[in-house]
Amino acid sequence: VGVEQQLDRWNGMELLLAALPLAAPAENYTLSSPYGSRIDPFTRKPAFHEGLDFAGPLNSPIKAPAPGVVTRVGYWGSYGLMVEIDHGFGITTRYGHLAKATVKKGQWLTFRQDIGAMGRSGRTTGPHLHYEVLFDGDPMDPANFLKAGRNVFKNGD
Repeated sequence: VGVEQQLDRWNGMELLLAALPLAAPAENYTLSSPYGSRIDPFTRKPAFHEGLDFAGPLNSPIKAPAPGVVTRVGYWGSYGLMVEIDHGFGITTRYGHLAKATVKKGQWLTFRQDIGAMGRSGRTTGPHLHYEVLFDGDPMDPANFLKAGRNVFKNGD
């Protein structure tokens, strides 16, 4: 493989890395519910939880974990007030139960830009952020992205 091809590949990898949601969307939180099978807090029956729940103070800032374009802002069923961001490469993130959204559909976001405030809208037991990562529409465990991010950002990069 030639040098130009290697450089093109490296540039592509850098673009992909920049699109990955590797940072936590909240700063002051405790993880209140993991991804995966759990007992639903309302029905008390087994259910699959497609994201992570970050509990924290009402109106805590929520930030974009990677650059992207806002594809949805508004009330959406049990999510309550929700923002959805397309990061490219098939990667989408969702932010549910917001108290307010500070972005508009079609808006381009930079890394760590404010998107809203932690709330308790929709189907919720208290103030928290429901956070999802999807790849080509399929839910992925956001904890895996956050774990990778700790390695990427450990030197303050």
